[in-house]
Amino acid sequence: MNFRPLMLLRLTTSLTEELGSTPHGRLSIFPVTGGAFEGDRLRGKVLAGGGDWVTTRADGIRELDLRVTLETDDGALIHVTISGVRDDMNRYFRALPRFETAAPKYAFLNRLLAVGAGDVGPDGPVHAIDEIL
Repeated sequence: MNFRPLMLLRLTTSLTEELGSTPHGRLSIFPVTGGAFEGDRLRGKVLAGGGDWVTTRADGIRELDLRVTLETDDGALIHVTISGVRDDMNRYFRALPRFETAAPKYAFLNRLLAVGAGDVGPDGPVHAIDEIL
């Protein structure tokens, strides 16, 4: 497979909301308060109001369910969902983003598949997202 860089997505989060142990594991919610994204074909800001629902399994692996809205520099809105896996013991943080938009200029996002490698910065998660060609 071939890949092309799509964007670097930086998220800022506020205090974690701990829901506690559920049948699937320990559930934590990381409210997204903002951020930014940039790439060759799009750039802009992350709108407040999204979140990352993180379930920590019994084996310590974290399953991610992130949902945010991006606003491009020219005002288009893009809904992003990211599912992923984070294993801190093995320094593994990978994600599968999907995009949805009504903006004709960014309609290519509706039909592409992408993968991401993540890290946790001082303000929150950072995802380097590549389009699968």
